[in-house]
Amino acid sequence: MTINVVNQDNFLDTINELLLGSNTVLDVGCGMGATLKGLRCPFKIGVDAHRPYLEKADLGEQFIKINYRAERISELFLPKSLDSVTLIDVIEHLDKEIGLDVLRQVEEIAVKKVIVFTPRGFFHQNDFDHYGLGGEAYQRHRSGWEVEDFQKLNYNIVIFNKFHDQKNKAFVEAYGENAEPMDALLAWKDC
Repeated sequence: MTINVVNQDNFLDTINELLLGSNTVLDVGCGMGATLKGLRCPFKIGVDAHRPYLEKADLGEQFIKINYRAERISELFLPKSLDSVTLIDVIEHLDKEIGLDVLRQVEEIAVKKVIVFTPRGFFHQNDFDHYGLGGEAYQRHRSGWEVEDFQKLNYNIVIFNKFHDQKNKAFVEAYGENAEPMDALLAWKDC
């Protein structure tokens, strides 16, 4: 188990390095698929609870879209059926106990890796859908995640130092123009 601190903005580069050798990736909570589009994996599946995000995703035929809730993800996929599973900016939208259960489920689905990206600590975010697609109830942050939470689960961790700042509209809305930036966590587990 490793912990590293980096001063960079592009977490997708790190995720793509972790996905090397994966032919299939499941992105749980993919939203409109913008991040999933950036993943370099031949076969992509995006699951999101809010159907309008999937309907508006304009990424061509780059991924399969499934409207389903993260809390029940193991009902859709058999154990060890996909190489890797990502949860990018999604686990903080779940209550902590539910988030831990979702991690357990995706660890059973993944053959190679589970990768999580989330703010470090509790990042206050209200029910506001920046896309204007009626997903307000899905946007609220319900939990905060720390290094220790992932260490207990034997995840490796990269801390993206001061990642969330004034470039993030939700950060400015919650904390203001002069707030100190917040870290983000990238945690992964080899299955």
